[in-house]
Amino acid sequence: MPIIQYSTAFKALDFYVSKHNSSQQDLSSHIRQAMILTAREIIKIYSLSLLKANSIKAVDFQNLPPLKTNNVQLAKRAKASTRTIQRHLKRLIEAGVIIKKIWHGSNSGYELFINPNILLIGGVKAVDKPKNDSKVNKTKVADNQFFKNNIAPICPHTDTSNNGYINNIIIGVDKLKTTMSSLPLSSCSKSRNATSNTLTGYTGKIAPKKNNDAGEIARNIRATEQTGGEISRADLARSASLSFYVNALWKLARNTIYNTHYLTKSQEVKAKELLFKWYDPVPDKKLEIVHQVYVERLGIVQKYIAKDPKNRYVQLPDKYFNPKNTSGFSGTRAWYNQQKKRELEVQMKLVLHAQIRRFLSNEKKETAKQKPRLALFRACETRLGKLGQPQLVREFHASVLNHSTHKFLQFNT
Repeated sequence: MPIIQYSTAFKALDFYVSKHNSSQQDLSSHIRQAMILTAREIIKIYSLSLLKANSIKAVDFQNLPPLKTNNVQLAKRAKASTRTIQRHLKRLIEAGVIIKKIWHGSNSGYELFINPNILLIGGVKAVDKPKNDSKVNKTKVADNQFFKNNIAPICPHTDTSNNGYINNIIIGVDKLKTTMSSLPLSSCSKSRNATSNTLTGYTGKIAPKKNNDAGEIARNIRATEQTGGEISRADLARSASLSFYVNALWKLARNTIYNTHYLTKSQEVKAKELLFKWYDPVPDKKLEIVHQVYVERLGIVQKYIAKDPKNRYVQLPDKYFNPKNTSGFSGTRAWYNQQKKRELEVQMKLVLHAQIRRFLSNEKKETAKQKPRLALFRACETRLGKLGQPQLVREFHASVLNHSTHKFLQFNT
């Protein structure tokens, strides 16, 4: 059995990070999702090291030893670069997730002391712990049960073939009795009341025999909880990642396009539910890229409203962020594509003008300081050809090939 319960430790980590981020006004000091994943890998490595150390000598859980590791090991586990691991550790130390780091040199690694309030070692009961007496009392045999303030119905039963003793109280006890009771309340054979009493709904079925093998019960519980733990950890990581981006995008929308609007709590909850639908189909590896696109699309909407705030507005969040509403946030996709197309055109124009200035500036220099004209001309053509736009090359030719340069090129060719 692992010393550190991953699901419990990860929940404590998420709660600690959420509390830390809410107290930080500067976004640059927030703990991001990639840093949370690094912290989870550190907890996993630490759990395995404690388990190994405990098999050799009992570990004092009141005075936990540090985790001995290095950037290379953490980088392999987190699938990141060593430089990224250094940045993550620095932020985790500032946030208090890691309370201390002792460096032993570049060839020896370092020791990490993890916040014990996140590990919660010993805070969870063992799986195979015996049940409480209160649960055992619920399964007492029928002979020890008693009834308090129960009153028999005043109307007589239609079926009185069993010596007149059957009533609702006795039927309730008879369901829990076995046929080997020392004081049976009814005969072992089924009466007509067992199948035809519509007043009480009693069907005469006997409860299945319970398995009293404590070892078998413990094994079943342990297997169930271990399987459920794996599922919950995966779901928890995915849910935490989506919630992080949903909350970040909604906070941005609230402070930009809805900064002058009054929104109820239910509208904010509905907005987050709709934003969750935007992120749910996205794979984990592309969440950060897609989130950046959504942020830029909100920026376009903000600029659109700022041009005429009196006549331009957006719908309420419960309609605006609906993925099926083409007049809402879905419609900003076309705006985003147009903006990216325009940005690409501007970038290509800048490259074109830079090559024209490069060539013409060389022409203005003294002959001794000039670079070879033909070599420079070919270099500018090659740079523009990499953009894959023949029109740019033609514009370059039209701008630099005047009478003198044209004659020079003819002479050299």
